[in-house]
Amino acid sequence: MIRNIPAISEDKSEIDLTPMLDVVFILLIFFVVTATFIRDFGIPVTLPATLTEPTTEIESIVVTVEEGSSFRVNGRALAPGSLAPYIMSLHVENPEAGFVLQVAQSAFVEDTVLAADAARQAGFDVIPISELANE
Repeated sequence: MIRNIPAISEDKSEIDLTPMLDVVFILLIFFVVTATFIRDFGIPVTLPATLTEPTTEIESIVVTVEEGSSFRVNGRALAPGSLAPYIMSLHVENPEAGFVLQVAQSAFVEDTVLAADAARQAGFDVIPISELANE
């Protein structure tokens, strides 16, 4: 004899979310349309007048070694003994200034080395050497 055992049926209840999503979209559209976009104005600020500092141009210290053991620093003629102290004083006045050594083609090598040593004593690490143009 076959017994008829009723199968346990599970009632699956489903919730239809479509009407709820419609309501959410309608509310979203309502709030976006009715919202007033107000710019938030801050507190007015009065800025102080800018102080313009005097701009000093960064000059280069140009040492020119000419024929006959004559030296010029920024156009000023100097004796070999006063070269190092004068370059030091210029470097102290303007520590951001660069250094350029211009050498005449007929100048002695000893004079070039003297000028480079004076620049090293003043604190310059990089000493570009160029040929004097107006020969």
